[in-house]
Amino acid sequence: MRSKRRLGLLSFISLIVGLIFLCLFIFQGKFFITMPLGLILLILSFVLSLFSRKDKFGRVSLYAFPIILVIYLLFFIVMFLFWNTP
Repeated sequence: MRSKRRLGLLSFISLIVGLIFLCLFIFQGKFFITMPLGLILLILSFVLSLFSRKDKFGRVSLYAFPIILVIYLLFFIVMFLFWNTP
């Protein structure tokens, strides 16, 4: 029980840090290393949340990851459409 709680909390913390890194990349654009680091932390958060589904922090990470991923992909699709117009 206690290890699942710790995994859930670690999952939530890595979700928050990953979001911060992705936001830094989107708004700054200069720090290219933040994009892969943010994505790695989000994937780590998702994997950890699979092991701690019963914990409230684990569930937050489990449900937030697909939503964040869809928003992130839509952002790049829309930007690709606007930047590559003749």
